Amino acid sequence: MIPHFDSPVIHLYGPIAIHMFGVLVAMGILVGARWTRKRGAQLGYSEEKVASMITTTLVCGFIFAHIFDVFAYQTSQKPTLIEILNPFGGLSSFGGFIGALGGMFFWCWKNQEPFMPYADSLGYGLSIGWMFGRLGCFSAHDHPGKFTEFFLGVHYPDGVRHDLGLDEALWAAGIALIFWLLARKNRPLGLYVTALSLAYLAAGRLDGVLQVDGLQSVDVAAGALVATLAGARVTAADGGPWLRPDALTDGTGIAAGRPAVHRLLVAR
Repeated sequence: MIPHFDSPVIHLYGPIAIHMFGVLVAMGILVGARWTRKRGAQLGYSEEKVASMITTTLVCGFIFAHIFDVFAYQTSQKPTLIEILNPFGGLSSFGGFIGALGGMFFWCWKNQEPFMPYADSLGYGLSIGWMFGRLGCFSAHDHPGKFTEFFLGVHYPDGVRHDLGLDEALWAAGIALIFWLLARKNRPLGLYVTALSLAYLAAGRLDGVLQVDGLQSVDVAAGALVATLAGARVTAADGGPWLRPDALTDGTGIAAGRPAVHRLLVAR
């Protein structure tokens, strides 16, 4: 079992302090941005454009992460203007994800750039960045799970529990390692963001995944298998079998999700 611990805090001035959570999030941003630029370069996009997309995505992500945290978690009453504007008032990873996705859509629309290459680059970088972010959640112990006897359970004051920050950090680390190995060769457009989405569908973080841009069965086989084992319905984007032994290199795409969601995806 892992003992419960309090992360060190460095107090600078007044309410301003450096927390382990913030240090790990900053490391995730730096490493994730580097991986994102690397994938963008593989796809033939300039570092300046990819860096601009990353900046917009991060700004929108952090703004919405804080606003979502204030309205969803911090108070049952109408928040004050000070609470809304206080950048040290808390962050929500779910809100940050929504804000970052919206920021990327906005950047691509404003700059008249195709969405998929930048989404794929960001998916590649997000794998390692999310690992650091979830390690930050583990350092703060703000996502206690169910009681467990698992050897990686954390000994909270009321008993041994799963720490969902640690669990997801380990999941993200595995994905990042696979992506790092895959990146030794050029991979088709959309592979990383689709594989990441399928992995988080299997983990219960997403309801559905639809990719219609021509990925082959061999490209999505591992992710499709993991999603299938987790209980998702997985087919080609047109609703047919996703794995066709006589057509492994056909660009069939993929549709995956819970049965009700899957029906909506293939009936688009």
